[in-house]
Amino acid sequence: MSVKDVHFLALHEPYSAPEHPVPINATIVHARTLLHPRLPQPDGGLMFRCLTEFPGRFPGCVVPLSTLTYELDGGALWPAIGDWERVADGVVLLSRQRLCDAMPLGLGPRATAVLGNGPYTNHTVYYVDGPPQTYGSEDRQAEIAAMTEHVKNFVARGPFRPGQGLTLPPREPEVLPYRPYDYSTR
Repeated sequence: MSVKDVHFLALHEPYSAPEHPVPINATIVHARTLLHPRLPQPDGGLMFRCLTEFPGRFPGCVVPLSTLTYELDGGALWPAIGDWERVADGVVLLSRQRLCDAMPLGLGPRATAVLGNGPYTNHTVYYVDGPPQTYGSEDRQAEIAAMTEHVKNFVARGPFRPGQGLTLPPREPEVLPYRPYDYSTR
């Protein structure tokens, strides 16, 4: 079963742009953007299927790349899907070239820490002007909920444009590999 209106969140190396007051280190696009012909295919198409077919998705949700990695056995199953790094880099380039609608974000240390890793990882962030803070699953969920609300407000003004000439997602494999990483075996 495929869920419509799923959104992909990629964290990436920061870049500066005159239209943004802070460096941009994350980008949100509609999952259909991964079907763009300028992205590596079938890799982008298989990632699209992961975003829209994995259990627990709902319309309007935001799925970080780190969640896909967790769902793909902590990254062990990425070879069956494709080169996530090339696809994520391509998404950022499409966004910067305005070939799709995107939400460029300048995330702070807390959001970067919790969204850049799996859902059950604890992170300690060291601040220059204060004591270190440890963040966990609840903080990650709060960041994802805030991103989802942000996207909902954006979409209220009009849907995300994924770009033109989109490819069809690959039909094979019929069933995608899905095996959330088992932290108990660490």
